[in-house]
Amino acid sequence: MPKPKAFAAALLLALLAASASAEEAGKPDDRVRWLAEHAAPVRSISPADEDVSDLMPLVKWIGDSRVVALGEVTHGDGAAFQAKARLVRFLHEVMGFDVLAWEAGFFDVPRVDAALRSDMPLEDAAALGLYRIWWNSAEVRPVLAYVRSTQSTRRPIQTVGFDSRVSQDVSRAELFPAMIFEFFDRLDPALISKQERADLTKMSIGLLPQDYYDHPGERVYNRELPRRLVAVIDRRRADLLVRSSPREIDYVRQSLVSLMNMDRALGGQAAKGQGEDGYTRDAAMAENLRWLLDGPLAGHKVIVWAHNYHVQRDAAPEGSSAFLEKKGKTQSGPMGLHLSRVLGRDLYVIGFLAHHGRYGYAGEAPADLPAVEPGSLEGLFHAAGKPWLLLDLRSLPADHWLRGPLSTGLYFYEPQTTNVPRLFDAVFFIDEQKPSTAVRAVAAAVKP
Repeated sequence: MPKPKAFAAALLLALLAASASAEEAGKPDDRVRWLAEHAAPVRSISPADEDVSDLMPLVKWIGDSRVVALGEVTHGDGAAFQAKARLVRFLHEVMGFDVLAWEAGFFDVPRVDAALRSDMPLEDAAALGLYRIWWNSAEVRPVLAYVRSTQSTRRPIQTVGFDSRVSQDVSRAELFPAMIFEFFDRLDPALISKQERADLTKMSIGLLPQDYYDHPGERVYNRELPRRLVAVIDRRRADLLVRSSPREIDYVRQSLVSLMNMDRALGGQAAKGQGEDGYTRDAAMAENLRWLLDGPLAGHKVIVWAHNYHVQRDAAPEGSSAFLEKKGKTQSGPMGLHLSRVLGRDLYVIGFLAHHGRYGYAGEAPADLPAVEPGSLEGLFHAAGKPWLLLDLRSLPADHWLRGPLSTGLYFYEPQTTNVPRLFDAVFFIDEQKPSTAVRAVAAAVKP
């Protein structure tokens, strides 16, 4: 047994240590204090809120960046949709952005753009090209209404898509093949045979990932046909210019390239979700968006609406650009990684995150967000005590604590430890997430 004096000394030390621990536990986390002092409080996420004073820090943060990408943790984040709709309005009215680019079909979304310039009901117009998760969301409807309201102004918002899928059923089976056939028939009706027309339609219908994942195995297509048609455009451009505008010729060509890129991204033998060389749908989407930026959208400022993963400038540590390059997988990684290699600081990416609440695709049963650890990024933001916060990450010094490893649920609320400023230029924190709610009841559809 310890001696009485030694025991008393040990007990005193233990009590002092316990007291110090309790005192330390009662102190605010220095990181929380820093977030409370440096993050910009957002007054409202309502798209109808016209007082933009709380969003003005974005003017300095974004600066001259030509492309601003807005993410979302899942495609069922209703509160995030509201916040993004408000940001779209701010970016248009205050900063001069005049294009809204959706994670939806490169071929399909121009139909949405045309319909938003008409009096077609908003949901019907958006359903022509957007995925159901967005066109049927009551929380997305305000951004569609706002885009329509700009059509009568001096700076209307143009709507485009960059997904390499031909994403709508009617487009895959009818409209996309019909566009290709009609274009080349003007040059020579015998250029595409009856069998080749059936072949192209089969390929257009088949290149949708969900269908592919449900039926894995080799996909047999006439892959030579789209390659030949692209070669015809390049070889006979002068002849085509007699019958079509330069813009139409370029658009048809890129539509065929996009189709081939989707095929390449899926790979030909098994449901791996990427080509044998690491090429992915994200690489294909980046190519479409770059084509738009360099071509039809030259001189325009563009807002990108997509998932957090697609817009992030790099991947998680095990999939970082350095890791991918070391493995020779330079075609892998998120769309934002491919874009950042070309655009650099001309791309400003805002990731979204939430602490608690519920999420759910429009028309589907919502689910609770998983509990987060107090020391996670969401936990630290929550402790700052504000419902919505915006934080610029681009200007942080190299040795800032936020550049260290932190747990966060930026991808479908699944916790991962990563360097958040390596992924995003800013984050929009939502304390309580709310699910997306349906405008109308519809049958289930494939999600992106």
